[in-house]
Amino acid sequence: MSTTPSLRPMFTFSGWIIENIDFDWETLQAFVNLRIDGRKQHFKCSHCGSSMGTMRTSERVVQDLPIGVLSTHLLFTAFQGRCAHCKTIETVTLPGLSPNAQATERLKTHVSHLCRYMPCDKIPEFINISGGTARRWDKEVLMKTLPSPTLDDLRALLIDEKSIGKGHNSLTVVLNADTGETLFLGEGKKKETLDQFLSSLTEEQKASIQCVGIDRGGSYQASVKQHLPNVAIVYDKFHIIANYNTVIDQIRRREWRLADEANKKFIKGQRFNLFRNSENLTPKRESALRSCS
Repeated sequence: MSTTPSLRPMFTFSGWIIENIDFDWETLQAFVNLRIDGRKQHFKCSHCGSSMGTMRTSERVVQDLPIGVLSTHLLFTAFQGRCAHCKTIETVTLPGLSPNAQATERLKTHVSHLCRYMPCDKIPEFINISGGTARRWDKEVLMKTLPSPTLDDLRALLIDEKSIGKGHNSLTVVLNADTGETLFLGEGKKKETLDQFLSSLTEEQKASIQCVGIDRGGSYQASVKQHLPNVAIVYDKFHIIANYNTVIDQIRRREWRLADEANKKFIKGQRFNLFRNSENLTPKRESALRSCS
């Protein structure tokens, strides 16, 4: 164990004093021991400003920003007080830290930044938390910091579904086609899910929308036609090609069943040759395809 005063500026909290900073090199952990400034021992009620008496204390350990490869923990005594004037009960803890928090806001913000560049499950390789905790903190930070989406002057929307987790759970995703900004996320892929977003738009916001890109499913199409009857509907290329390939597959299988034994061999094995663009066929594959035409 050792004390390193030069690190003190990293842990400056108004009204609190650093007693010492200890290191455990075997477990790669740093411990910052803090105590409240005795000159500010008299707590004031945040509601009426009257002095509060101390009801009880509790020892707290809160995770903070790491120091290099060392996990950092803040150790301090939290005070619970009761205002004699307005009867309010409050917990006095480090500035910016909620009474029951297990980590500082600056650590959560740091983790959220990391989540921009790597999957949440990779965060434990750099920060001593679980992937689930990283995902939860990232969501908390984004909910506090992300501005509301811009819904005015929209020209084109992209609407699709996204599978999440196990059990084929789905989200409906709406994007601004020009900027890529996420405008809406809703659980499920039914008409009612998209209705939530489209019905929230004002008439002026709806009037600026010229086209909507969707798949060929009926639920999104029904919602768009109900709320945006005058926009052009554009079916996305991925689903068009998928439908096209399905039809080709059905025809190929039907022809194989109808063919005699002598002709079956020409049809079998041509599936991917039929799916390829003609310019991507090698001379050998093109010859094989022509032999069964």
